[in-house]
Amino acid sequence: MSVFKCKMCGGTIEFEQGATVGVCDSCGTKQTLPRLDDDRKANLYDRANHFRRNNEFDKAMGIYEQLLSEDNTDAEAYWSLVLCRYGIEYVEDPKTHKRVPTCHRVQNESVLSDLDYKAAVEYTDDIAAKNLYQQEAGEISEIQKNILSIANSEAPYDVFICYKESDNSGRRTPDSVLATELYHELTSEGYKVFFSRITLEDKLGTAYEPYIFAALNSARVMVVLG
Repeated sequence: MSVFKCKMCGGTIEFEQGATVGVCDSCGTKQTLPRLDDDRKANLYDRANHFRRNNEFDKAMGIYEQLLSEDNTDAEAYWSLVLCRYGIEYVEDPKTHKRVPTCHRVQNESVLSDLDYKAAVEYTDDIAAKNLYQQEAGEISEIQKNILSIANSEAPYDVFICYKESDNSGRRTPDSVLATELYHELTSEGYKVFFSRITLEDKLGTAYEPYIFAALNSARVMVVLG
């Protein structure tokens, strides 16, 4: 019996050697598994999945790309690149307690058209694993459509202010003070400004991504404070 860390919550998955699908002992999620030929490959996957679960998507992508450079038929590595490209984080639904995907990196291109997704499906011989890839991609595609629908209905912005609101201790940063002053100066001049602390304050409890995506894609100027 082999052991692998859940790519959604970090729990334990026990499976027989050669299995392509497993169930997490902690969150109960059924998920696809990589071909783990040796301990080194398993360690690389665990490390990459750790980065991805912590939303360090670029670090994770580097490891998945390394895995593909060693085996360009690794379906799970292709799928993992998709999860990073679209910034997928699996969070617990408070009603069902199931892990559901959220999208932190909105793309205009549908995940169903993504070449890495197509490669994952192509290089998967197991029907159960292929069905899981297609099911997850369908869920992500629906999230994408909803985000883009909201984003496209937003009025365009003139300026996007980028800054860090709080430091590692939870204290307000000097940048946030400057950003507030800049926001009020620009709005007093008649500019439409995206400033997260104010622009998103009436959207508590909702997904921020559509509004951030709309602002980033429509603003003529980005001001970065740091």
